[in-house]
Amino acid sequence: MENTQTNNHVMNLKRRMMLGRLIGTLIVLGALVTGILVWRINYQHPRTNDAMVRANIVGIAPEVSGRIVELHVEDNQYVKQGELLYVIDPRPFQVKLAQARAELQVAEKEVESRRAASGSAGLAIERLGHQRAAADAEVTRIEAEDEYLRNYLERLEPLAEKQYVTTDQLKQARSKFAASRAALADARAKELSARSAIEEAKSDSRRAVSLIAQVGTVNARIEAARAVVAAAELDVEYCSVRAPFDAYVTNLNTREGEYARAGMQMFALVDDRHWYAIANFKETYLQSIHPGQEAEVFLVGYPGKRYRGVVTGIGWANYPDNMKQQGVLPEVQRTLNWVILASRFPVRIEIHERDPEHPLRMGMTAFVTVLDRPAEIPGLSPASDKEASKAPIPQ
Repeated sequence: MENTQTNNHVMNLKRRMMLGRLIGTLIVLGALVTGILVWRINYQHPRTNDAMVRANIVGIAPEVSGRIVELHVEDNQYVKQGELLYVIDPRPFQVKLAQARAELQVAEKEVESRRAASGSAGLAIERLGHQRAAADAEVTRIEAEDEYLRNYLERLEPLAEKQYVTTDQLKQARSKFAASRAALADARAKELSARSAIEEAKSDSRRAVSLIAQVGTVNARIEAARAVVAAAELDVEYCSVRAPFDAYVTNLNTREGEYARAGMQMFALVDDRHWYAIANFKETYLQSIHPGQEAEVFLVGYPGKRYRGVVTGIGWANYPDNMKQQGVLPEVQRTLNWVILASRFPVRIEIHERDPEHPLRMGMTAFVTVLDRPAEIPGLSPASDKEASKAPIPQ
């Protein structure tokens, strides 16, 4: 009897030991499976709760200075592209535009007058050219006649010594030769005067052409005046400030009568064309994140609402928080590396889905999960939208 009880006690003990070993084995296997699942979740589908909704902010500043006479928007108002935001008093710029247009007309008339003067100078040069040609011909004729009279006188002088010709004939030949020499000198002086007049006329013509400022088919004086007119027209256009894109007005703290200065921002516009989630992921997860991957974005303000997005970029720089700059030398703090904290880098995720009932606002807290597949936002089905809206927010 006692032996039977002892055997039963030994058997129960062995069973308990085997059961304990089995439970221990199951615990180890469960830990391994849990570790694998955690690894898969963390590295194949990285997630973070350090994220925020962002949009592009554009400060609206006038191109010209002046007093605001019309304000067509209110703070937090939604505006469409091209919608009038405010108007700066255009009257001073309209006066400048009128003055520039008048100066353009004056420049056009001056150029037209100088072109006419240049044409007259060309006609004068042509007329003087004819006069010079006539003077050249007269010089040639008189030179020929002078040569004939000189030769004739040279033949008469030996004959006069032999009294073959009379003294009167000799005197008459000498008189004609002297008159011919005087006429030749006068003709050469006229030819030189005509040449000088032509050079002076050409110089006046070149001066007139330079004052016209014509370069090919473009007149510099007229184009300069037109540029002034264009600048004045642009200033008048700048008086009406319009929305460059669909956006929300924010931080509007001004009214009519405020003096706006060129380049000084009056308020800001939140660009409604593109919304992003900026998620800060640990550096250990970056090897699993690539541009083009699909991402899920949950917002704290809208429980159960999921937005689909796509990874568009990963930050390339992160300023070290334990390093400061003192002059030209870095100041590195002394630390004990008992615990190493992974740095975080911003990952930009563009949100493609929009829901008028759940509008996006810059600064909303977000939870982001990057999926291990390329984004297929254009092919998203309505069924998947309903399932996404029922999905719980990850903790």
